Amino acid sequence: MRKSIREFAALLGVETTTITNWRSGLSAVTPRSGTQAILDTTYQQRATPEDRTRFEQIVAEGEAVWRERHDRARRPATSRAVHPSYDEEAWPPDHQVDDVRRADFLRGLLAVSATAVTDDVVAVATRPIDRAPVRVGMDHVNRVRDWASLFRAADDAGLHIGDGMVAQLRVAVGYLRADMSEPVRHAMHAVVGTLFRVVGWAQYDRGNHEAARTSFRAGWYCAEEADEWWLRAAVLTCLARQDIYLGNADDALTLLGLASVRSDRLSLLRRADIAAVQARAFGKLGNAVECMRAVDQAEQFFAEAQGQDHPDTDHEGFKSYYAESLLRGDTAQGLFDLAYHQKAEVPSTAARLRTALNLSDEHARSRHLSLIRLAALELRHGDSDEGLALGFQAVESAGGTSSARVLDSLKLMYQAASAHRLTSSVGAQQLRRGITDLLHAS
Repeated sequence: MRKSIREFAALLGVETTTITNWRSGLSAVTPRSGTQAILDTTYQQRATPEDRTRFEQIVAEGEAVWRERHDRARRPATSRAVHPSYDEEAWPPDHQVDDVRRADFLRGLLAVSATAVTDDVVAVATRPIDRAPVRVGMDHVNRVRDWASLFRAADDAGLHIGDGMVAQLRVAVGYLRADMSEPVRHAMHAVVGTLFRVVGWAQYDRGNHEAARTSFRAGWYCAEEADEWWLRAAVLTCLARQDIYLGNADDALTLLGLASVRSDRLSLLRRADIAAVQARAFGKLGNAVECMRAVDQAEQFFAEAQGQDHPDTDHEGFKSYYAESLLRGDTAQGLFDLAYHQKAEVPSTAARLRTALNLSDEHARSRHLSLIRLAALELRHGDSDEGLALGFQAVESAGGTSSARVLDSLKLMYQAASAHRLTSSVGAQQLRRGITDLLHAS
């Protein structure tokens, strides 16, 4: 009999975090004979209050051991002001993916552009996977790194990846529990944390926010264990982007503050990324002064980064990934709320969005989001004819998308096409109809 973690916790009468920490290995709990008997009762009948008390007591002991070990970590106290917690149902997410679905997914990845990922990476990342071995080495680290590279390229290119990543994610987590040398342990936590970040981003884009937050926080935990500042900053920035999207801009700014702790250890390029996301948060809050300040800071960091050779930009190919057109799109999204709602910085925002339209197919989704926002901005405050042309292009490009962010942006474009000045426009009516049809089909 299979039960979800939430159902299992309810059956025992404990919090889901208790089960999650025990299941994922975050709590150092080894079931004793008595405990195993308690667990066995869950398959026969509801546990008694005495059973629940004993189970909670044993798990609490394990949590205390884990926390004591974790508190001895080397990072200064300031960097752990907010520690990744595990308050969701599972780590990793417990999706059901059979071998047939996984094989279909991997074959689909071969459609990734050759410019996005090399044939060697595709070959390595899509080869059959085995059960987690007793001992792992750097070859296993490289395998997880290849998975993360492939999935990131596929996701950025707009392919439907979703649940297909879970099989590899499970194996990667299994590697963490294997025996390994200390250098391998450090590297393994870094690559597994990277894979969690990639998986979390795909889940976030599809609107699966609980699963995304679980993956991001697992990635944060791995970054702390690996003592990798760049990965910590990358994951916290992803969490911040999600909070901004969900309307929690204040929380996002707190996360970005954490990402900036010991910024001297981060490359200027990563600091540019953080500043660009800060601009988004301030834009959502309607704080034009701080938004523009963050935009200026992001562009200054980016310009200075061109002369910097920092090792953290080698990870995930960040030096080539975070190009000027991507930065322009990022800062444009920060300014967009001010431009759209307050009619502030409209020309500057439109110019940045146009630059982002030059993004390659490797960044197909980012390019598409910029196209939708530019169309909405022109429809609301600019050239309505151009806005309609861009809008039709955006709708055509969105066919079959699984991106919740793209679909939500299309709703905003629908709103812009409903403006009073477009009431009698046949083109606006056709655009609204096209958006409606696409949303109903999604």
